[in-house]
Amino acid sequence: MSVPMGTTGMSRAVPPLLLGFALALLPAAARAQAPDERARLDSIRAAYHGITDTMELVQRERQKIAVARVNRDSVLLHMELGYLSFRLGEVTSVKRRYEDAASEFQWAADLRGTWPYAWYNLGLAELATGESDFILIENIRQMLGVDFLSRAAAAFARAVEADPSFSYALVDLASTAMRQRIAPRLIVAQGALRLASGTAAGRDPQVLLLWGRVERRLGVHDTALVAFRRYLAVGGDAGTGYVEVARTLALLGRTDSARAAYDSALARRFTDSTRAEVRRDLKWITTPGELAAYDHVAADSAGAWVRGFWGGRDAEDGRRPGERLVEQFARYQYALNNFSLVSRRRAYDPSFAYRDTTQDEVDDRGVIYIRHGEPDQRAQFQSPGVEPNESWLYRRRAPQADMIFHFVARGDVQDYRIVETLADILGSGPAVTLTATMEDAGPLGLMGNLYSSRATFNPLYEMIARGSSANRSQLLAEERQMGEAMVRIGTTTDSYGLRFAADLFPIVSWFTIGDQHLAPELHVVFALPAQRLHAVEGNGAATYPLNLRLTVRDSVNHLLAAVDTVRVFRTRSTLGEGSYLTEQVVLRVPPGAWRATFVVRELQADAGAAISGVSVEVPRMDAGFSASDLVVGRVGSGLVWHRADGEVPLNPLMRFPRRAVATLYYEVYGLPAGSTVETRVRIVHRGSRSIFHRIFGGGGGADLAYSTVTDAPGRARVRQQLSLEDLSSGKYTLELQLVEPRSGSRVVRSAPFEIENRQTP
Repeated sequence: MSVPMGTTGMSRAVPPLLLGFALALLPAAARAQAPDERARLDSIRAAYHGITDTMELVQRERQKIAVARVNRDSVLLHMELGYLSFRLGEVTSVKRRYEDAASEFQWAADLRGTWPYAWYNLGLAELATGESDFILIENIRQMLGVDFLSRAAAAFARAVEADPSFSYALVDLASTAMRQRIAPRLIVAQGALRLASGTAAGRDPQVLLLWGRVERRLGVHDTALVAFRRYLAVGGDAGTGYVEVARTLALLGRTDSARAAYDSALARRFTDSTRAEVRRDLKWITTPGELAAYDHVAADSAGAWVRGFWGGRDAEDGRRPGERLVEQFARYQYALNNFSLVSRRRAYDPSFAYRDTTQDEVDDRGVIYIRHGEPDQRAQFQSPGVEPNESWLYRRRAPQADMIFHFVARGDVQDYRIVETLADILGSGPAVTLTATMEDAGPLGLMGNLYSSRATFNPLYEMIARGSSANRSQLLAEERQMGEAMVRIGTTTDSYGLRFAADLFPIVSWFTIGDQHLAPELHVVFALPAQRLHAVEGNGAATYPLNLRLTVRDSVNHLLAAVDTVRVFRTRSTLGEGSYLTEQVVLRVPPGAWRATFVVRELQADAGAAISGVSVEVPRMDAGFSASDLVVGRVGSGLVWHRADGEVPLNPLMRFPRRAVATLYYEVYGLPAGSTVETRVRIVHRGSRSIFHRIFGGGGGADLAYSTVTDAPGRARVRQQLSLEDLSSGKYTLELQLVEPRSGSRVVRSAPFEIENRQTP
């Protein structure tokens, strides 16, 4: 056993953390550790590291202790005893052995404070000692700066002070400071690394990598970029270096350069270092299946996999390539700056709705922020006895419901945890006794005031705050059900939807049809309400410039086809109230089942909309019996599709006045001229099973069945009219079924439309 501290007359003092680096004031001889001393210490440590027999280590320790009782001031002897105790800690996993090692290294440092090895090994022993087994004690130690990380960082800082070129100490100092996430301690590491950059350590790739990370963590992005580029220049891992350069460029606002740097990382065969570094960005938002797929993809294919992953996220959100990745860099840095966990030890309460064991960097607010970004609205409630709390609202476009999340810092003001309901902010008990609580402390009571503070988030909260006890239980059950769903969605999905100051609320319809060569085309027909648009007026005209973007991707988000164009619409005067700007976008696509995203954006105003995740079924049109989608139009709608064989009326609004006549256009593929196709048409009221009569200008019965004869080989064009005379106002679906009698092959197509209250003029 090491010599007890009480018998040595020396204490295991904790050096101050904020150290001055006044090396220039010290003579060279005073701060240097002789090379032969370092070599001897390295040899001793290496010798003990090879011993695995506990009894042999204990026997050697007893022999050295006997010598130490006589020669108490031998620095090398105390260093050797420290190595022995440290090795015993490794072999036996007994924490007390690391504490003994720390005492010996502290003694050596007190005897020879200019030896970096003494301080460095003291830091290693403090790290090995680790946290207290009691979370409360560890948290108090952290607040006082006497926890194991603080002591280790202080020791590493003293090692660097003794020798700025001591790379091991620099690396561990920076690593522990990053783990602590406390600015003053990061500043110590920053000063040490800057000082070392002019020494031999400034050519060590690991030192340069950590220097850049510390600078970026402190917000000094220009210096971080210098460090990462030097890391690449001295032969650091290229993939890792370019990823770090990309992250830093993104924070500097140089998004194009950031994407280019990240592409440089992905273009290389992944090393283990590159794979781990890229994984740091992926792990926050991937599903377990996606992360497992990434972990197992071959090194030569990993870059393509990652490129496809981020490209898919861009497509889902209607973004341009690279936007989601750059946003991820910004979100992660913001979460570190604002939601970092000071302690890795987190309390647990039954009311907490989420437990993440995969990370210890940020609290639950950080998890939601990294997944979904800045909320549209935040709210807090302050009252005596109520712990710190926040609620976040994310507004989403219908049919998606708004997302609402509630957080409370229970027992730790630095650690906000997500809960399912507002009532859970007061703990699991108050939610049970809610009815009584709401009658306390004023007209609404404590709980009532809490719910009222979130009234702008959702009408449900105001209803609970002011509702009677008779319906309160039902409302609370509804809130908990909503909260459970939001926690599940919020912690398993991610989003970066396009946001505009003004939503254009487009009406959009889709159909696929063959071009002149029977190659499939996707047609998007849209209408924009005039009152939502912002005209540019001048020279006696009104101009409406729009950016239109349409992308089609497969099930794994590989881009199949895209169009990104600007169209300028001019009118003699601004469009009047109640009118619409209508247009059509066409994109050639391959056959298959795909997902499409359509984005429309005004160039002259922060206004637009994105419709994403639309399922598109594209049939083959040049092989066998098939048919296009239905094109349901109306003469006089204001928009027609110009074709060589004649115009096809469209109906961007997909609405008809009562007693109107609709036009129906579709194409039949793959049959010889003169073939018979059994045709069945019906109109179904959405939400019911009613079948309506008098279609195609007359006829009766629940369904209308007839035969259609193809007029040309390979492609037959069918034009018909539908009388909507007997339909009342409401929403309907037109269904078309085609059967080829010889093979029995069947094709079904449908299209939605709406009947308005007004009569046909």
